[in-house]
Amino acid sequence: MIDLKNSFMVLTDEYQSKWADMQFFDKSILSRIDPGVKLHTELAHVRSSAASCINVLGNLGKEENKSDLIKFLNHFGLNVEEIIPFPSGVDVNGECYYDEGNVIFEWVGPLKSPINEAGGKRGQHRTSVDAYILAKAEGKVTQLLIEWKFTETYHGRTYTHKFGGLRGNERLRRYSTVLANLRKAKDFPFDMRSEDTFGLADLGYEPLYQLLRMTLLAKTTTPMYLTSDILVEDYRIVHLSHSQNAGLNYLSEKHLIFSPGLRNMAGKSLHESWRTIITESENCKFFGGYWDEAIEVISDTPLKKYLKERFCGAGHMG
Repeated sequence: MIDLKNSFMVLTDEYQSKWADMQFFDKSILSRIDPGVKLHTELAHVRSSAASCINVLGNLGKEENKSDLIKFLNHFGLNVEEIIPFPSGVDVNGECYYDEGNVIFEWVGPLKSPINEAGGKRGQHRTSVDAYILAKAEGKVTQLLIEWKFTETYHGRTYTHKFGGLRGNERLRRYSTVLANLRKAKDFPFDMRSEDTFGLADLGYEPLYQLLRMTLLAKTTTPMYLTSDILVEDYRIVHLSHSQNAGLNYLSEKHLIFSPGLRNMAGKSLHESWRTIITESENCKFFGGYWDEAIEVISDTPLKKYLKERFCGAGHMG
């Protein structure tokens, strides 16, 4: 049974420091990531979001854990029928992926950004998806783009006003061009009217800004031939956070200070708010939830014990 007292402490340095000498359940999973990827500079920090993502999905992405990966994903209602092994060495329009396993980290799509981002690489100065999985869902080959959060909270102008200032002007130009093309194709993903109080600039709060970019990346790379045998037919945007991170999971007036079109969402959950921002058709492609709660559904193994103790506050290391 989960220790509820500890579950509220798992986001702290004090609690996580117990695992300073065992940052990863199986460190060898790092060798399965393409060496060209720029992993997060704080990967060794005990509260690293990237490390928690690799700890969970990297281990579940092993071939022998494929059934548990499906259980984990379906906890969020994804209706995954099977996992499609990632074709290591595949060339995605100039971007070669030499990763191994069923979960790829820091996915960017093709070499040339389809959402007008100049320069950058996997994990650096480019929209890089935390985790990427190929799956058969509802009869279609589907790319799952997963954003993963652990202890992050976003306060201050740097995170709440991504469309402000000179850089913000460039971001508005970059993504509004993509959105204009989607509107012409009658595939616009956001519930905006021709003249309304809600517009692109309102999505300048970091978590919403990230979901915006992921949505555009997914839409501009679907459909896509990954190989001659693998045609990606659909996509899902998956936002996973930790259930105890209330500072991220719920929007506040402080978060929306530069988003006047969304201030009515203060006090609402991030996931439910996003569902009201996107269109009805886009809602079918968005899934949000708490990854620590999904750990409960996987098989009872040493991996599950480690993940529950570390990220759910269940029991103690002994």
